Amino acid sequence: MVRIETHISVVYLAGRYAYKICKPVDLGFADFTTVSARLECCRKALQLNRRLAPSLYLCVETIRRFRGSFEIGRIGRPVDYALKMRRFDERDTFSEQIAHAALQGCDIDRIAQKLAHFHLHAADRPPRGTFGSAARTSEQLDAALRSLERIAPTRISGGVRDWYRQEIARQRSHFETRREQGFVKACHGDLHLGNIVRRRGELACFDCVEFSDELRWIDIAADIAFLVMDLLAHERGDLATRLLNVWLECTGDYAGLAALRLYVVYRALVRALVAALKQRDHPRDDAAAAAFDAYFGLAVRLTAPASPFVILCHGFSGSGKSVASKALAQRIGAVRLSSDIERKRPMRDDGAFASARYTDEAIDNNYARLRMLAETTLDALCPVIVDATFLKRAHRASFIELAAGRSIPVYIATFNADLPVLAERLKRRADEGPQPSDATESVLRLQLERAEPLTYEESAIEVAFDTGVPPASFDDASFWRALLARLGPARGWLAG
Repeated sequence: MVRIETHISVVYLAGRYAYKICKPVDLGFADFTTVSARLECCRKALQLNRRLAPSLYLCVETIRRFRGSFEIGRIGRPVDYALKMRRFDERDTFSEQIAHAALQGCDIDRIAQKLAHFHLHAADRPPRGTFGSAARTSEQLDAALRSLERIAPTRISGGVRDWYRQEIARQRSHFETRREQGFVKACHGDLHLGNIVRRRGELACFDCVEFSDELRWIDIAADIAFLVMDLLAHERGDLATRLLNVWLECTGDYAGLAALRLYVVYRALVRALVAALKQRDHPRDDAAAAAFDAYFGLAVRLTAPASPFVILCHGFSGSGKSVASKALAQRIGAVRLSSDIERKRPMRDDGAFASARYTDEAIDNNYARLRMLAETTLDALCPVIVDATFLKRAHRASFIELAAGRSIPVYIATFNADLPVLAERLKRRADEGPQPSDATESVLRLQLERAEPLTYEESAIEVAFDTGVPPASFDDASFWRALLARLGPARGWLAG
């Protein structure tokens, strides 16, 4: 039997199962000094963790005293309780997978989709009105930084506190709007890489925060921020960006970006504190020291000024814009807005309105929505890639004007492919079944007839790409060399 101990619990690994027992401790935020409190914690943990890991969490077992020993499943006097779970291979956790360079983009897509569905359907009536407020967020950040200053005073910079207090003051109305609109929900609360595992082909998020309503009832953006942060701390900005973009596409919650960087800084401070506590108890723990440096260093780096920019994808349907722009977004840490995704968001997805989506009025409305989302994204100081055809001069001008009004760079990335390639891709896409894009060869013919060429001024900010190449080429830095040269050192804070 293997015994694993944390500050709040003890876990015993026995055969195919794991048994978690709460320690009889009072930590202020959690009091387990009575048997009834420990039983309630086990029951709550079972209920809450079954939301994202139903196959792992089995039942609450009674621990009984029998003939001088403590046993489960025997007769005798009840003395405590244990949460019974199925064991899994630690090598299958995301933390181990990323440490061995085995975490794949498809894993990130699947967990982003799973969490988006969870966040969209989570309970949204907090038991207390202060949960998720600006004041509570400020208190949580202050508490984390104070603890760090006590444990590692010589390694802490005061600039982080100045930055997050300014951010909270600047966004006070944002916190209130989010609470009023129901975005403070019953979340997981501890979504770091070590709490996600692949088991029998399924992804499970386990060990949620069951002992504190305040740490669990949070903005859904604060919940996904934990995983974004952990990927950044492991120097995988590409996966952090991919996670965020898939989650945003699924939830449509671009408004949540406003405080995302603040939440990422908070999560980094929390993990830095965990690492500092480990290092205090085990001074020779080099892994804990490295983790502290990674997490606190990330928090400091994220407080640096951000420099957003705009990239407009330009090209006909079938030119590879969507695949290419996804790869580009991961490389430069940009939020990607998809015309195909947003075109369908308010409508039925059964294809009944497919033709109506390509009327002039529908197209204009979709570009107006994309501009609104671009403004929201830029307000959060995130660079943005807009994946649309941009074949009409008026649509391009609207976004160029948006960038000019903010005095930020804007570029047009033109994606070119030969006509037979475009037609073949559209045909193959139709054969593969439902896709984000409904474009057909007839839509392509209409685009070819109506496309308005770039003006002289637009050509000055254009970077052209041949996308008739295999899609794997988009993952190569050399493919983007000309655009990266124009961007210079500018990258989104998600780039890592």
